[in-house]
Amino acid sequence: MAKITLSNLRHSYQANPKTDQDFALKQIDLDWDDGGAYALLGPSGCGKTTLLNIISGLLTPTEGQVLFDGRDVTHLPPDKREIAQVFQFPVIYDTMTVYDNLAFPLRNRGIDEATVKQRVTAIAEMLELGDSLNRRAAGLSPDNKQKISMGRGLVREDVNVIMFDEPLTVIDPHLKWKLRSKLKELHQRVRATMIYVTHDQTEALTFADQVVVM
Repeated sequence: MAKITLSNLRHSYQANPKTDQDFALKQIDLDWDDGGAYALLGPSGCGKTTLLNIISGLLTPTEGQVLFDGRDVTHLPPDKREIAQVFQFPVIYDTMTVYDNLAFPLRNRGIDEATVKQRVTAIAEMLELGDSLNRRAAGLSPDNKQKISMGRGLVREDVNVIMFDEPLTVIDPHLKWKLRSKLKELHQRVRATMIYVTHDQTEALTFADQVVVM
């Protein structure tokens, strides 16, 4: 995991921004400690997802730097940053079993099968998916599919940061409280650096040690 520093960061989708109003992401300076849980809170259009995409490497900022443990990664592509990202909608392979979905990020990196089994089993138990490991993902409920997405982010031990972009969007309201609590519990157990994007104040305050209002 990594300490994340955002220094003099601004971003505009215009070719030649001239005024502050031309910037979708206003200047931001932040230090997030290794192993912390952080939330970006704000309405649609305030720059939350833009900032997340800059941290992940999907966007290069117009101005400023992104540093992981003091190392400038501003111009590195996503695959060189060692990050995991969970999106609004589950990103899984429906034809695979739950086990194979969780194992995929590890196998893709050539991890030996004994380690794969140990990590997948541990994460599945944390997410209460242990009884579903041999089931195909296509037959699961939306909340369990999103648990798989979360698990695919958590299963790797070499990531610098795990980022969640409004991950409870597709979840039924009566199940959201359970997944919010589960995510907080997972953070306390794995102590990974996590960034959570949301427009929901309750989600932000439930999950994060520090909330950035945008």
